[in-house]
Amino acid sequence: MFHLLRIEWMKVKNYRTFWILLAICIVCIPAFNYVIYDVNNNSFPKIRGKSILGSPFAFPDVWQTVSWNSSLLLLIPAVLIITLTTNEFTYKTHRQNVIDGLSRAQFINIKLFEVLLFSIFLTLVVIATCLSFGYWANEVPPGTSIFDHARYSAFFFVEMLSYSMIAFLLAMIVKRAGLAMGAFFIYMILEQFVVALLRNKYHIGWVDYLPQEVTDMLVPQPYLQKALQTPQWYKNWQSHIPIYLVVSAGYLFAYCFFTSWRFRKGDL
Repeated sequence: MFHLLRIEWMKVKNYRTFWILLAICIVCIPAFNYVIYDVNNNSFPKIRGKSILGSPFAFPDVWQTVSWNSSLLLLIPAVLIITLTTNEFTYKTHRQNVIDGLSRAQFINIKLFEVLLFSIFLTLVVIATCLSFGYWANEVPPGTSIFDHARYSAFFFVEMLSYSMIAFLLAMIVKRAGLAMGAFFIYMILEQFVVALLRNKYHIGWVDYLPQEVTDMLVPQPYLQKALQTPQWYKNWQSHIPIYLVVSAGYLFAYCFFTSWRFRKGDL
């Protein structure tokens, strides 16, 4: 495994685009959350010194707030994954790796492992951002722990991994960066359109289990939730979490299986 990781490191260590995109991914998470934090504190009317939206960046709500805000940025890491994956086909490095002795299974497995590592890394950035804003807000309601609601960071990881795997799957199929990015963006928009149409107009519930939507359901919108989301809605959402996780795991398994099968059986 370390030998394979060393090969992948050699590919990216001097690749400027990789470092630029990675830096954007890292910086955008706290920066984007700070912009929303500033807007919440300074752009809305205040009651008793607090925004009418409450304190979404204080413990324990900060876990949900930062996770949801950060999920809006998942297109950026998807671009990075597509770029790195399609470069293998553009520069024929995938073929050279196989000629040099790697099996096809080893090659695709290390690429899948890279996606997993990248998802873990950005989840750690989200966790660090949650802790930073939570301590900055310096508010912990009595009887609560700073780690209450920390499960949202785990849900973000599932969402991040799902988006990344969709991007990886499209990159493996299309093999061209521009076309893969276009296909990814079109799919994201198209699924949201289908979900909005079928849910709001035809009241069809199964759209919650489409590949993108099922992971989005794990991290509900945190703003105005007390006004818009009733206790019955929250109870229903709680009961569906195991279903969302199982369905998400099923999709992830399908992505891994199809990409592995296609690379092992397809032409180099």
